[in-house]
Amino acid sequence: MTVLGGIGFTAPWLLTALLALPILWLILRAVPPAPIRRRFPGVALLLGLTDDETVSDRTPWWLLLLRMLAVAAIILGLAGPVLNPEVDRAEGDGPLLIVLDGTWAGATRWPQQIQAIEAQLTRASRAERTVGFLTLTRPDEPSFQSADVWRSRLAGFAPAPWQPSEADIARATKIMSNLPDFDTLWFSDALDYSGRDAVLDTLQSRGAVEVYQTAANVLAIAPAVYENNVVNLNVARAIPGLEREVVIQAEGRDPAGNARILATAFASFDQGTTTAMAELSLPSELRARITGFTIAGQRSAGATTLVDDALRRREVALIGNDGGEEGLQLLSPLHYIEQA
Repeated sequence: MTVLGGIGFTAPWLLTALLALPILWLILRAVPPAPIRRRFPGVALLLGLTDDETVSDRTPWWLLLLRMLAVAAIILGLAGPVLNPEVDRAEGDGPLLIVLDGTWAGATRWPQQIQAIEAQLTRASRAERTVGFLTLTRPDEPSFQSADVWRSRLAGFAPAPWQPSEADIARATKIMSNLPDFDTLWFSDALDYSGRDAVLDTLQSRGAVEVYQTAANVLAIAPAVYENNVVNLNVARAIPGLEREVVIQAEGRDPAGNARILATAFASFDQGTTTAMAELSLPSELRARITGFTIAGQRSAGATTLVDDALRRREVALIGNDGGEEGLQLLSPLHYIEQA
C-alpha cells in the first residue's frame, strides 16, 4: 500500500491515469463535427432577422472542469483510497505467521477472533505477503500461501476442547525454529499454560511479534460433588475482577425424554477473587435425570461438566432364600440390610 498525505491506495498504479487528464481536456474542447446541411425553402422568410442570443461553438470552461473532476474522482476511486490506513505487522514485508492458541478458552469468542484474523489477512493481501498458520493445540508444519487462499479456509477453523500439552509446545517450537525468518501475529485465548514463554522466545528469535489477546474473562466449572444431599458446584475465572454472578444450568431429560434445563443455581464471585461456589438441593428423582452442568452464556468445553452415577440414587436388589418361616427371619443375612 502506498500512503500519500495520510491516505493510502491499494492500487496506486491507477493514479498514473491522472496524467491523461490534459489530453482529455483538449479532446473535450475540440470543435464538434460540422452539421449536415439540408435545403429548406422556408429559410428565405428568416433572412434579415437578427438573433440577440449567441451560442458558443466550444464547450464552456465550467462544464469542462466538472467533467475533468468527475473523471479524476473515478480514477481515485478505482485506486482504492484508505483514509489513515493502519500500519501494522500484517503490512510489512516477508512471510507472516499467524499463531493460534486454539484452546477451549477461546471458544466463546471464536467468531470475533475469526473476524480479527480475516481483517489481518486483508491487510496482508494488500501487502502481497504470504501467510502461514500454526495452531498450538494441533501443531503442524505451516504452509505459507496467499492471504486470499487462507481467507477462504477460515470457516474450517475450530478450537480444540483442550489446551496445549508439553509435547504440543515442544513440537511447535521445533517447527518454528526450522522456518526461515518471519513476522508473527499471535492470537491468544488469555489462558495461562506451561510453555507460553518458550513459544514467545522462539517467535521473537525469528522476527517481530504482535500479540492479540481476548478481552473476555475465561470461566470454567469443576465436576459436581454430591455431599450431604447437596450438589456442590465450583466455578473459576482466569482474572480477578469485580463482583460477578454467574448462572449454572443443570441439563438433563424430562420424563418424556426431551432435553431441557432442569434447574439453575447461582455462583457469586467476590471482588478480587477467582473462585465461587454454588449449591443445588434437588429431589432424588430429579437429580437422577441430570446429565451435566453448564455456565449460562459460555460455549466452551471448560464451561461444561458431565455427571456420572454419583448423583443418582442406586437401586439394589436383594436375592435370598425365603422359606416362609417367620421365626428364621432374624437369622437371615438379608434381614438387617432390608431394614436399613
